[in-house]
Amino acid sequence: MKSKIVFAIAALCATSSFADITVSVDANAGVKKISPYIYGRNIDVLVDTSSKITESEQDFINKTLEAGIHMMRANTGNNATRYNWRKKLTVHPDWYNNVNPHDWDITAQKIQKNLPGVDAMYAFQLTGYAAKTNAYNFADWDFYINHNKTWATATLNLAGGGEVAEDGKTLVKAGDYSLYNEAWPADSTVGIIDHWKTDLKYDMSRFKYWSMDNEMEIWANTHSDLPLDLTGDFLVERYIDVALKAREAWPDVKLTGPVAANEWYWCSISYGDGKSGRIKKDATGESRDYCWLEYFIKKVAEAQKTTGKRLIDVFDIHWYPEEKTYEDQVNWHRVFFDTNYVYPGANSIKQVNGGWDESIKKEFIFKRINDWLDKYFGEGHGITLALTETTLGKTDDAMTTALIYASWLGTFMDNGVEIFTPWTWHPGMYETVHLFSRYGHKNRIASVSSNDSIVSAYSSITDKQDSMTVILVNRSEKESQKISLDITDFKLQDGNAYTLSLSKLNGETFESHAVNALQQGFATVADNKVSLEVPAKSITAVILANVEATALPQTAVKPNTKLYNINKELFLDNSKGNITSVVLLNSLGQKIAFWNAPTKGQVKLSSKAISRGTYIANIHTAQGVESQKIFIP
Repeated sequence: MKSKIVFAIAALCATSSFADITVSVDANAGVKKISPYIYGRNIDVLVDTSSKITESEQDFINKTLEAGIHMMRANTGNNATRYNWRKKLTVHPDWYNNVNPHDWDITAQKIQKNLPGVDAMYAFQLTGYAAKTNAYNFADWDFYINHNKTWATATLNLAGGGEVAEDGKTLVKAGDYSLYNEAWPADSTVGIIDHWKTDLKYDMSRFKYWSMDNEMEIWANTHSDLPLDLTGDFLVERYIDVALKAREAWPDVKLTGPVAANEWYWCSISYGDGKSGRIKKDATGESRDYCWLEYFIKKVAEAQKTTGKRLIDVFDIHWYPEEKTYEDQVNWHRVFFDTNYVYPGANSIKQVNGGWDESIKKEFIFKRINDWLDKYFGEGHGITLALTETTLGKTDDAMTTALIYASWLGTFMDNGVEIFTPWTWHPGMYETVHLFSRYGHKNRIASVSSNDSIVSAYSSITDKQDSMTVILVNRSEKESQKISLDITDFKLQDGNAYTLSLSKLNGETFESHAVNALQQGFATVADNKVSLEVPAKSITAVILANVEATALPQTAVKPNTKLYNINKELFLDNSKGNITSVVLLNSLGQKIAFWNAPTKGQVKLSSKAISRGTYIANIHTAQGVESQKIFIP
């Protein structure tokens, strides 16, 4: 039976009131750029067999843009391993190894034309094989019809003349892989770069990230029809071969790998026939066994020093946690960097030092990877981190999904993760990424919560330090929490601060930037401290403006300008206190918003229901009316 984390259960499930939680935020501490690519997802709606945009695709495109998603992992996982970009075919290993049509040119073109601001990641093939023809596919539909509408077991190698018993489970004869595969050396796989750049003239800045295949350490399971000698050394050699060719074809390419499958395979590789384990002492005479990820880093670092070529830019893994309880799920974010968190699902990590050590129950997998990168590549290597597949939510519990997702986004902000693309997408995720991406800023700053197991704070600030967003994630299942924000090096106006909250989500509620489940509210500001109460199971963004004159956005505020926007939100400069009202008109002269008797100072005007476009603001004072044009991006 899996053990429980006592402190987490006590904290999250207690029914008594808690002491106020203090959150310290320093505008000048821990400043680091937030990668826009943590706001990503896997492609699962855009089809690659037709260039026509369907109704469902258009809805997907609209929501992607409105939510502020910036990265699309478009290689479709296992189906990328034997993609033939010349013939527009790929082998589907989960379905009898049948070969089906796929055309990445189409999805890349759809992304380029319809998703401005969204980049995409495709993949190079590393096995040395690609799909050749669909002439030898297993007749799966015929089998289904002739066997009482029962499918054959999907993992059987039946393409290429394979045969299955009447029970649909027993393999009588394996198919011949050579009938439907062709040789696919490194030159062929990286040839897609020149095809897109020269032949199709795509904007390659939108497609700079390339995954180095997918989950290579489990090819013995997922691509068992191929005659591969699947040792750790073979996998590293294939990686290095393609990486060198890719760097030669495009010096600015961003290589992401090794794309490890799941927790068990962070420290193990599959040898087929149900056998798997850590890397045994390598051929160079190493004195110990290795965790797969450490061994991969070690060998690629050695090759990089030998060749003088950069062989990896982003270290990419997958993770599919399986815990079912609320307490375990809302603590999943601690698996990546928290060196104190005892993870109930710890398994393969017990092999991290060679051998099997039952006492190792703390994963901190990204922290370990960073340490290995420093050890073998040297500090300052510039290799970042990615998680490009996971399932982190539940279809029937949107609020828990939102809390999990928010905790992961915040953790990745704080620790400089570059790419995050969940494999599945559940209700609550659009709302969460929208809040972080559209209301957060470019730079992460340090936030310290006095009770981080209950309420975490994730803060960001603009380049000019004129606007700050503090996102509070309250994981307490039953209790609201009183929060005191202590802000340093950022001057606040006494009065009220604008808040946006997500709580009690039920099903898919996100439609657009203007129509969603965000609840507006206010927090109290006094003496540069912000006080508010956040509901149980909630995510709350506190939107703060710096009232110091030198911190105002100089490019946005011209002489005599009264109205300006920061991060797509309207602010009014009423420092003289002489403005009596503001009327906002659209391009047709229709009144769409009105604010009466704004308070003195830098005033936040709600623009939640205002869509993008150009507007005229009539600003009324005792001296008359000043008209000002303003653009909402």
